[in-house]
Formats: sequence, C-alpha cells, structure tokens
Amino acid sequence: MDPIKTEIVVVGAGPGGYAAAFYAADLGKKVILIEQDKRLGGVCLNRGCIPSKALLHATEMLAEAKESEHRGISFPSPTVELGKLRTWKESILGKLAQGIEGLAKRRNVQVIYGRGYFEDSQTLRVETSAGQQFIKYEKAIIAVGSKPALPKAFDLGNPRIMTSTEALEIEDIPENLLVIGGGYIGMELGTVYARLGSKVVVVEAMDAVLAGADADLARPVVKLAEKNFKEIRLKTKVAKMSTAGKQIKVTVDSGGVLKDELYDRVLVSVGRVPNGADIGLDNTKIERDERGFIKVNSKMETSDPHICAIGDIAGGIMLAHKAHKEARVAVEAICGEATEWGNVVIPAVVFTDPEVAWCGLTETEAKA
Repeated sequence: MDPIKTEIVVVGAGPGGYAAAFYAADLGKKVILIEQDKRLGGVCLNRGCIPSKALLHATEMLAEAKESEHRGISFPSPTVELGKLRTWKESILGKLAQGIEGLAKRRNVQVIYGRGYFEDSQTLRVETSAGQQFIKYEKAIIAVGSKPALPKAFDLGNPRIMTSTEALEIEDIPENLLVIGGGYIGMELGTVYARLGSKVVVVEAMDAVLAGADADLARPVVKLAEKNFKEIRLKTKVAKMSTAGKQIKVTVDSGGVLKDELYDRVLVSVGRVPNGADIGLDNTKIERDERGFIKVNSKMETSDPHICAIGDIAGGIMLAHKAHKEARVAVEAICGEATEWGNVVIPAVVFTDPEVAWCGLTETEAKA
C-alpha cells in the first residue's frame, strides 16, 4: 500500500486531538486524525468526564429522594437496575461520539481507526484492522493522552481492584468499597457508589482531600462526604493488598500503625500516567521528562521540528479544556501565526456534592 500524504496528522482523538484536527481543517489544512479506540472522544468522552457526570446526574436522584424526607415528602426505597443504567450511559457516549464523527466529516478530516507508531520524524505507521497504513506528513500533533496510574504493588490482576475506567462500568454495587486517593476522581466516584448504597472508605496519604482546591472550598465537601461515606481517613496509606477469596485484603498504614481490612472492591485513584510507551517516540527527536511526559515549549512544539504535543501527554494540569486551548496554540504555531501558551488561567470544577469550582490562583498559592 502506498503511503498517504498529508499536511497534518493528529494522533489521538480526545478533546485536544479532535479540536486540533478540526481547527487545522478550518484553516484550510489537509488533516488526518488517528484514533485507536472504536469511538472518537478520548478518555474524556469514553472513560472520564462524560460517563462520570452521567452517573453523578443519575444517582443525584437517589440522594434527593432521601434528602426530601425531612420536608415531609418520602418515597419507597428505590431499585437500581444496573444493566439499564449502563445502557443509558452508553447511549449518551454513543450519541456524543457520533456528533464528533459528523463534525469530522463536514470538515473533510479523514479519520483512520488504528494504533499510530512513529517510524521516523515524518512517517507514521498505523496498525488498522485491515492491515498497516503508512502516512507521510509535514507536521504531526501528538494528543495520545494519559491513563490511570496503577502502582505495581496494587496490580494483582484481580478485577475487584479497579481504576476509574473499570469503576465507571458499574459491574456491581460492592457492599464495602475502599477508595485509595482523595483527589477529584476518587471523591466523584466515591459519591456515585455511596449514593448507590456502598459503604465507602476513602484513604488519602496527604493531610487533606481535594488538595488542589482552597481548604475553605473543600471543607463543605468533606463535611457532607463524612455524612454519606463510611469514613475519610487522612495521612493514611495502603501498604499492600492481596486476594482473600471473594474480597481484597488491604493492609492500611495510618501513622505507622498497620491494620488489615477486607473490602469487596478497591478503587485506585492515585493519579494518571502519560500514554507515551510503544508509539515510536524513540524514532523521533522528541525529549521526555523523568515521568514520561513530552517536553514542549510555549508553542506546544517538541524538540523535533516536525512534531507538536498537546493535552495530558504534554504534562501539566490534566483537563479537557486545557488540551482544547493547547490544540489552538499548536495549530496556530504550525500555520505560522504569532501565538503562545502564556498567562492562561484554567478553571477547574469538581462534581462532588456540593460541586466546587475555582479559577486562577488559590489562596494557598497566592500566599506562597
């Protein structure tokens, strides 16, 4: 098969990748968009922001029904059909992915489903279901994102130990759920499972949950979570985990005091790692930092003059709207426009109960 020639190839069709592809096409460039999933939209649409918000919205009904008793309005206890809940969630993801496909078609962006691998600085090999396809490009934008971190000590190959990806599938409602990590993912998914009826215990190694938010903003969230969760334990780590029949035996370390506990499922939400392995970055001039993130300048350019990188793979705050903004900067830089990423204020939202949002410096950062 002869190689396809294009001006810009975008690897990864998440909020950064598809935004870059569409913007470049709007500016008259010939664009090919590569996605290894069967659906466009990346982690955000398929395994992140959208399914988690859908489940938070659905389970909010349960919380409201319970909450209304003190107003004199009470309901019989609800039944939850997990199969229907999953189907409803999937239908939302399907519709949104179709929407992105439609936008690609209208802009004549060619979408190729397969895994991209850099043969050199200007050649991408794509492994598709129909075989290999080679693409010769002038510029590439890498937007391959990140995945949940699962430390080796926790990776027992047991499906009862979940990352956010598996937790969003809602296979069952565990009676006892341990959430390792009190960041926004742990707190949001903890909220979903607590509303569905799980006894949720959150352990956080730091001295506060939602560490990125101002302490006074996190306080009401913690107050309500303490009411709805079984427990929130700060300055607490998990020393080890092992399979114990149909449960997970967890050794919890609280200030040097070790204690064994049993849980039906464990959610590991201790951060995310870049998807930089096995995509041929070593065949380019790209440089990465010690954590594997691609190094970029203020124009999202890498140390390889033919390649830019945006979104989670380029490090920094891992948010969809940040990737979207970086997409514009990268495309403008490729098109020779005066542009750069600088003095950008990024809003953040956490969909806990209550929801929390902030923008710019937190009080702690301003003091520092």
